[in-house]
Amino acid sequence: MGETNIDSDQIRRQPHGSVGAAAGQKAIAQSNSAEFAEALFRYSAPEEVMTFPSTCGACAAMCETRMFVTRIPYFQEVIVMASTCDACGYRNSELKPGGPIPEKGKRITLCVKNINDLSRDVIKSDTASVKVPELELELTSGTLGGIVTTVEGLITKISESLERVHGFTFGDSLDESKKNKWLDFKASLNKILSMSEPWILILDDALANSFIAPATDDIKDDHQLICEEYERSWEQNEELGLNDIDTSSADAAYNENTHG
Repeated sequence: MGETNIDSDQIRRQPHGSVGAAAGQKAIAQSNSAEFAEALFRYSAPEEVMTFPSTCGACAAMCETRMFVTRIPYFQEVIVMASTCDACGYRNSELKPGGPIPEKGKRITLCVKNINDLSRDVIKSDTASVKVPELELELTSGTLGGIVTTVEGLITKISESLERVHGFTFGDSLDESKKNKWLDFKASLNKILSMSEPWILILDDALANSFIAPATDDIKDDHQLICEEYERSWEQNEELGLNDIDTSSADAAYNENTHG
């Protein structure tokens, strides 16, 4: 049998329809409680809550999903979807981005100076990395998943997550030097939460779906918070599936309906 050689560049140039658009539909964060709604109600109460039938992700029974849209100042419009199953008690909350996929990534840097800064609201999406230079700590995107929390809650969750990993990985077999390093690192985590000295928190999100609340009414007056936009690299767009998005068929249909 003869072999058919296909140029890989030829394949890449073929229209892929909506392939890659999943990056825009991906939830910013998910939880099995109603913490999203409670946290976001502080910004604005929903004007309208929509309810529609759905299926429980745990037991497949019919249940209801409630959905509302809210706008977070200096962030974006977000969609909150919450489901509760009466049959098994399972609860699920999902925070999704509203609007188009941002053209640029965003890097948010917060100088944590006082105890009040620990109470700032934080939305860390699944695509955001976390850095704390003082601890030489860097969590890549995907670590911890997406969460809606506070600055203190984020550091606490990082500590709990690392402790679980170390506990299961090493157990009693952990040698003394590694054990001491881990205990020193854990002590450093607790130290930054005690606010004995200022420290830096950096959220870097290629999809700009992360947020740290300003401490002032106007974000320009909050000199501890710096938001920087940047151009995503080709590799970042490839990882997010954005390089393959092709809207030509949708554009053609739209133009035909509009001008036809």
